[in-house]
Amino acid sequence: MTVSISPRKIAKQRRSQQKIDLILQTTFQMLSQQSAAVITTNAIAKTAGISIGTLYQFFPNKDAIFYQLYKDWLAKTRKRLVALDQAIAADLSVSDCIDVLLEALAGSDDVNSRANWQLRRAMATSEALVELETQHQKEILERLIDLQKVFDCTVPADERTALAMFQNQVTIACLQSLALAENSDAQQATRVWCRTLLQSVFNYKNLNETP
Repeated sequence: MTVSISPRKIAKQRRSQQKIDLILQTTFQMLSQQSAAVITTNAIAKTAGISIGTLYQFFPNKDAIFYQLYKDWLAKTRKRLVALDQAIAADLSVSDCIDVLLEALAGSDDVNSRANWQLRRAMATSEALVELETQHQKEILERLIDLQKVFDCTVPADERTALAMFQNQVTIACLQSLALAENSDAQQATRVWCRTLLQSVFNYKNLNETP
């Protein structure tokens, strides 16, 4: 059975848009405190201070809310990655590009927070959500392969997709660790560790050397 994730009602008036924003903001806040699996539309409506009927005017189920939140996150992420594209175009070093990458993707709770990671875990709950996540991963891998070309990657061409997948997983682990850091001191220390690890992973000239 296919679960619909299409909005039931498109906001045409400011009041309707405000209700949609309230539903999305409330859900995002709830994701910072609990897993997506235990969140229900009834709980969202109660926390937002609206009736369940009002929520259902705009979203048919919680997957539709997650889908919209994820689309919004993707848009913010793509916008922030422009900074990385600019750093590459400016011929900055790998080290400098890593600094730009960390600042772009870990410098704001809008794109890297506990709630964002709960949301990403929710992408496995329905076919439509998985499809959106798969498309995102494809875009990331393409960007990493382009990055390899720019920085004269010495890894054979037929291994570069595998390398991009590895680099992506390490980057994800770093970003998640930063999002879960308990305080500013822990986050600062984690950022240093992440920077060192990513420099190693993106050090193309040494990646294919035998230890």
